[in-house]
Amino acid sequence: WHVAERDDSFVAQALVSGSGVDGVHTLDEAGLLDGFFVFLQETKVLSHWQSFHLAAVQRVFLPAITFVLLYGVRVLFGIGSSNALPQLLFSNVAVMSLIGFTAYQVGHGLSQRGAAARTEASDYVLMDPQTLAETISQASIEELERLFNGTIHCLAAFGVFMAEVMVAVDGTPVVTPATYVGCGCQRKKHTRRNRAGVAVKEVQVVFGWRLIVLVELTTLIPLALKIVRIQSHEAPYLLELVRQAQHNLEPTSRIRWLVVDRAYVDGPSLYALHELGIKFVVIAKTNMKIYASARRLSQRSLIHERVESCTHGHGSQAWTEPVVSRVRTVTDLRDWAAYRPPTQPGKHLARRDRPALNAVVVQQWHNETPAGGARVYLTNLSVTNPWLVADAYDDRSWIENGLFRQNKQFGRLTRWFPQKSEAGVRSHLVFVMLIFAVATAYRLWDKPSGENPAHPTQPPVTYRQIDPQTAEVTELPTPPPASATHLASHLPLLTDPQPELAPPASTPEMLPPLAYSLLDGQGTARWRRELAQHNRDKVIVFKDHRYGIFETHELMVLSGIPVRDVPTHLGSRTDILRRYACLPNSP
Repeated sequence: WHVAERDDSFVAQALVSGSGVDGVHTLDEAGLLDGFFVFLQETKVLSHWQSFHLAAVQRVFLPAITFVLLYGVRVLFGIGSSNALPQLLFSNVAVMSLIGFTAYQVGHGLSQRGAAARTEASDYVLMDPQTLAETISQASIEELERLFNGTIHCLAAFGVFMAEVMVAVDGTPVVTPATYVGCGCQRKKHTRRNRAGVAVKEVQVVFGWRLIVLVELTTLIPLALKIVRIQSHEAPYLLELVRQAQHNLEPTSRIRWLVVDRAYVDGPSLYALHELGIKFVVIAKTNMKIYASARRLSQRSLIHERVESCTHGHGSQAWTEPVVSRVRTVTDLRDWAAYRPPTQPGKHLARRDRPALNAVVVQQWHNETPAGGARVYLTNLSVTNPWLVADAYDDRSWIENGLFRQNKQFGRLTRWFPQKSEAGVRSHLVFVMLIFAVATAYRLWDKPSGENPAHPTQPPVTYRQIDPQTAEVTELPTPPPASATHLASHLPLLTDPQPELAPPASTPEMLPPLAYSLLDGQGTARWRRELAQHNRDKVIVFKDHRYGIFETHELMVLSGIPVRDVPTHLGSRTDILRRYACLPNSP
């Protein structure tokens, strides 16, 4: 089994010679898959997918790779219901031909079993949609993990990620009805006001699972994932996710920085990450002793202030607003008893022997005082420049805004599961994350290097230090431009001296890294609309197991039909024939 290969010259020569072609179709959704399949082959992802195995399925009438491609295309096209697959996917001859099916199979199905019972009221196209749903839901947990982890390894080997990466970990609930087999159960307390305005406490019971993802913050590509029941805590899986992601990146990249929220305040896990050489930033809970110590000690430290100029409106209505953020720093905190090496029987670890942490206390952020009091970021980084820590934690929000929200809206992350069971939910979640990872990598790889550079112009920023005792203000020099190490920072993320990693003076200029900022905020839906606009005047022509993509005017010229008005950007008839090596002296 193999997908169709693009060969414009071969198909064009068949058109010019009059030997005939297998089919001509409009380039709608097929235009999206054209470059996408080329990227899968270039990165060896397609070869890895071909090793996918469905051990639980007996008498498989198609290779397992076809089910991977079919379900992956369903996610990529944003097709929600399985019942819509015959009309939106299985009957699309161009797309099915790219995947490897023939036009006869698309029109008449893969088998004639039950043909006598078919009626016009229930068209049978290619296969029953429930066949795909049932087959993909029978993939084992181990095989799904191998499929996802191997794909990330292929992307890393291809050079999608930088040598050292910053990651974030977060989870999102996947709520389902209670009838889903194997779902978890969680009680959530919340307060609402009744019609009389009285606050009423309620307990809501939700069912489902929880998806925990480790995301690389430069590209927003998920590197590792874990699916647990909805009531499960996320912290126990932190170390496992980091180790799996590190394994997926080896040997071309490694995790250097990690940012997590309150759900991962787990001393033993964070200390284990510290021992692995990973620098972390985590927000402290307000009931922790180290939180109170950091706030108390910060009253005597310098105030670090950053003022950014934010422009609102356009033209004559434009106005500029100063955006102020203020933080303080504390070093050598040892009040977190759980952050320590593993306990040894009969030995007590004195406070002075505990590993130390530093803290950045955020008193004001973007003109707003944090709700509930100052926020305290705990870190094993140096806090000489506190903005590195504060901006690193600010990047954590991208995992919700850039990953979960986009896939919930377009990728149907939390609905339209193939089956109402744990296996169906697990398979769907893995495939949504898998296709998002590969599609994002493809979009970054396909983006011309001259468009939307990864180093956008930052607004004017002023840095100051204020002494709270004397009110003396010290202006600090403007830092160098931001690197693409992470998304929100105004500074390169240089956290500690690394002379052994410094490039020599003779190192040639490196290519710009693949960063999500290259997409200029364009989500999946806008990307598909842009492709549709770009391909609306093109057709795809199949010949054997090859295909070519041409402008409609080019197709007419190659077919020998006179065309009076050929768009100037296509050139003359001779130019078109030369472009596809159809002239006698063409190379």
